[in-house]
Amino acid sequence: MILFSLGMMVLHEKASVVMTLLTVAVLGAHLYGQGIGVDPLFEQINDFMDVKGKVIKEATFRKGYMEYEIEILSMVNGERNQVPSREKAQLRIYGAGGESVFSIDSILSIENAKITRLFVQRSKAERNDYHLYLKSKGMEYIVEATPKNISMNKDAKGDFLGIKSMSYGMKIYVEDFLDSTLDFENSDVLKSILFGNQGYLARERLDVFARTGTAHIIAVSGLHIGLIILITEQFLKLIKVGRNKRVVLTVGFLVVYGFMVYFPVSILRAGFMYILYVAAYFLERRYDSLNALFFIGFILLIYRPMTLFSVSFQLSFVATLSILLWHPLLNRVLRKKTGFLGELLSVTLAAQIGTLPLMAYHFQQISLISLATNIMILPLLAPMLSIALVSIVLGLFSFELGSLCNEITNQLLNYMNWISLKCAIIPYGSVQIKDTKLFHILIYYTVLAMIYYSYKNPQREASKVYEL
Repeated sequence: MILFSLGMMVLHEKASVVMTLLTVAVLGAHLYGQGIGVDPLFEQINDFMDVKGKVIKEATFRKGYMEYEIEILSMVNGERNQVPSREKAQLRIYGAGGESVFSIDSILSIENAKITRLFVQRSKAERNDYHLYLKSKGMEYIVEATPKNISMNKDAKGDFLGIKSMSYGMKIYVEDFLDSTLDFENSDVLKSILFGNQGYLARERLDVFARTGTAHIIAVSGLHIGLIILITEQFLKLIKVGRNKRVVLTVGFLVVYGFMVYFPVSILRAGFMYILYVAAYFLERRYDSLNALFFIGFILLIYRPMTLFSVSFQLSFVATLSILLWHPLLNRVLRKKTGFLGELLSVTLAAQIGTLPLMAYHFQQISLISLATNIMILPLLAPMLSIALVSIVLGLFSFELGSLCNEITNQLLNYMNWISLKCAIIPYGSVQIKDTKLFHILIYYTVLAMIYYSYKNPQREASKVYEL
């Protein structure tokens, strides 16, 4: 099909767009079929096997077990036949206590592990949504074991150039420093903001963020990448680093940060958009935000089609697309009436317009006060993170100086917590929306597209870095 399309493009230039779209559709259908299908190796896999794997993500503590992400290196079935595999899996260790035992890149030998093979049925009635979520993260198995069945090889080797190990070491230092210099609850909130890991927070605290529409603050997103780029650029500019070196060093820092948070879809999307922006700068080419967004989405789905079903993928791409399209229109109206707040209002409102039906579909809840809450919290996020990063760097040289600087961070976090808690108890601040159908989402976006094309400018405005 691809070869036929290429031939048609050469012979009939006018048919190139249609043939390209048709090729993408056929390729997508083929890759999706592979994603939900059963691998031939499954026939050689028993329910209980010996597994050798490498830890690729640190432990997350769940109720009754610890959860790791591992890369399976090999499996041996009951007939002692070795089954080759390089797939990702979720490792659950039951009765392991409260501390993480294994570090990144540890090589584990797991005897008599229970293996659950992830398989997504085409029928909605038979589909396991949790298995679908794991497959969207690239996993193919759930491996269950107890500590007594696991041993660690002492000759585990680190990653190439040590970037992953360095990132992990930096993360441990940051966690320890924040725990030592901030109030307990504030430390957990800031760690969640920096690393996008909701495991630091109790369920009640997560519900507060959900009801106030500020959950995006504790989910690593383009907002984090934009702030990191802004802070890094300003710091390097302050110490007189040239423009070309600044953008290269910023990209390098983004890579290190990506390893620290394990490259979620939102980080890949925002990070690659900035890298394309940097490439356009060095190649002296025009940077187009919409083309960059769809190109990155296409590449991610070619690499892992099941990512399409990831909530993070859907929210990240739809929110960015909505900001790119709606922000210029809203900003022209709001800036005249609200002045300097117009920029913040238009970006926040544009993102909420785009993600409204997805929030209702996935979480059965919509916050009615999110706009007001975000206006009171978001302007302080960049200064707070800047001060926190400065204190972390100062802590490397003087713990007392870094701790003193972090007192300001502590007070800003107290304010953010106070605002979110007060807003969360406002009557009817959020509404429950149940039984949202895909048909409803289709109607919503159809109407939204009609409204947009009725009011949009003939010429699209130039893109900015905040679109990350």
